[in-house]
Amino acid sequence: HMIENNELAYRGETPWHGLGVRVEEGMSGLDMLRVAKLDWTVQRRALAMRGADGSGLLSEPLIGYKAIVRADTDQVFQVATERYHPVQNAQIVDFFRAYCEAGHAEMETVGGIRGGAVVWALAKLNGGTDVDLVTSPAIASDYLRGYMLLATSHDGSIKTIGRPTSVRVVCWNTLSAAIGAKAEHTFTMKHTRKWSPAVAQEARNVMGMAIEQLQQTHEAAGILSKVRIDHKGQVQFVREVLEAEGLLEPETSSVQLGTPAPNFNALWASKVVSHAVAVAGTGLGRLGNGVLEAI
Repeated sequence: HMIENNELAYRGETPWHGLGVRVEEGMSGLDMLRVAKLDWTVQRRALAMRGADGSGLLSEPLIGYKAIVRADTDQVFQVATERYHPVQNAQIVDFFRAYCEAGHAEMETVGGIRGGAVVWALAKLNGGTDVDLVTSPAIASDYLRGYMLLATSHDGSIKTIGRPTSVRVVCWNTLSAAIGAKAEHTFTMKHTRKWSPAVAQEARNVMGMAIEQLQQTHEAAGILSKVRIDHKGQVQFVREVLEAEGLLEPETSSVQLGTPAPNFNALWASKVVSHAVAVAGTGLGRLGNGVLEAI
């Protein structure tokens, strides 16, 4: 999980790793940053080195380079060129302030990875992206929730990235899942660019379009969760999807109705996606277990 020194604040459900501090509903991003012990700044500091004989300090050979430092502990995240501009932790959480004040979102998690080398803020979207999936009465209900994520790194390991996501980010694993998935509308910024109000607005514009896409995806998932599919329909569904993606040749494919290709039944019976237990036997379950794993 790579959470160090309990640098995580969250509301609601306790994360799987049991770390972090639960906060009260409605707490601001800046207050959550303080609770997570991430309310420090990042500095660019000049560098010097000792001469060949071990005496004196030489700075001229290091002109053009800066140490990227955590101000409260003097931890050096990296040495970068002077073109590197850190995004401050407070700027990450402040990005969501307007959304929260307008009632469109609530802060969900604020955390740091590897001693603050990577910092993120996650806000839960209010309405429009929440979908309860229809399941068997014998199985607990499942759901999809919509969030907005903004993350950055001080060690250069990731760009500054903003996007809506269905993943509740509470650690490195979930952060990797959230930023690793393909998405048409994602805001990214290299560290050679300075964060500014104009850049923040650019990120909001990009993420606003992506939120609409997330709503459509969740709506489709809700519809698929209500569709029951028999074995014949399962094979036909997977075949049509794979053919549409160019992964199977029409007419010549080995996937025939009633005769699934090897491993298809095992894939459908497995729980590849997180909500597969709840949606097993539905259109959504087939899509998640069969198609995604096959691809």
